[in-house]
Amino acid sequence: MQNQTAQPNQVSDECRIVSGQLAEWGIEFSQDRVLQLSIEQRNVLQNWINAGVDADESYQELFESLPEFMENELLEMSGKLSSEPQELIIEQAINAYEAEASVTSNPYLFDTNNWHLWRKAYCHWHRGETLNFSEEPKFGSPTIEDQQSVMDLSQQLVQLSPQLIQTDQSLKKLRSQLKKTKRQRKAIRKQQSELLYKLCDSISFEKETPLKNEKEETKQPPCTTTMGSQTQIIRIPVTGPDTNRVEVHLLQDRTGHWRAGHLWSVDADARTGQLSRGSRQPDLSQITFPTETEALMNELLDLSRGIIGVAEIESQIIDYLNLLEEYPGQIAVCGFCHRHYINEEIDPPHACPECSAELAD
Repeated sequence: MQNQTAQPNQVSDECRIVSGQLAEWGIEFSQDRVLQLSIEQRNVLQNWINAGVDADESYQELFESLPEFMENELLEMSGKLSSEPQELIIEQAINAYEAEASVTSNPYLFDTNNWHLWRKAYCHWHRGETLNFSEEPKFGSPTIEDQQSVMDLSQQLVQLSPQLIQTDQSLKKLRSQLKKTKRQRKAIRKQQSELLYKLCDSISFEKETPLKNEKEETKQPPCTTTMGSQTQIIRIPVTGPDTNRVEVHLLQDRTGHWRAGHLWSVDADARTGQLSRGSRQPDLSQITFPTETEALMNELLDLSRGIIGVAEIESQIIDYLNLLEEYPGQIAVCGFCHRHYINEEIDPPHACPECSAELAD
């Protein structure tokens, strides 16, 4: 009696195992449906599952398609065959690999041709092989010769597996080193920008003090140079990051003539972080001008002629030059923030409206 009951229980356990394995592949094939299969069909199905597991572990793009007695039924369950173009299926396979999705999550499992195309693209991308399948025949049920070729290829892949694993690990290390190098380069560029900003402040020859402490002072003490005269720093308004700076330095010598110089540091390429920098001290200039305005406008012309190398910044310098010509004698320089503003008063207050409001508080 015990032997008679043991056999049905064993069959039931086998059907439950097969049904569970199919469920892991996303195939809903109930235990009762498996039980309706013949012993030979269950053996074929189990062998197909085992072959699929081996193919997943070794990233083989091809193995026999679904058994015919299952494929016909499952196609009826899943609806019509996929009509997606080959390029889209390959792209989906690459995205699945990048998302670390399992090979068994293939959405075309019930569609033999597209299933093999998706799987081949997935496995080729894993091994770094070509994805140009345009001249290759479509996938289908492999012939005996194809199966032998696949078996030979699988054997070669097994032999190459240690090298592939080592190469993959080396690539991961290289990617990690590349990311680290990019972070270091970004940090160095940021540090250089900060140092340049401090350098620009230090060569302005003027000590910056809080605006509230300037209430008791009517005028900042003049800055002296080796020529014994006052140097004026004029900041040209330009767009871009806060580190962008374009300045014109004006120096009056002992004879009353004016010399001009400049300093610029601007972001030339936001993508790479490349900077455009340059300067010229006014006391080194051999050209003098009778008035401060002429010296300023001549230096702006030089800065607008391509020496900075950033078309947007040079265009803004030209706009600023046009503003000076449009409001002759009305452009004043703030003694605190060194920016220009339009002054409509006869006696200039030496401070722009923003700084004047700060001083009044």
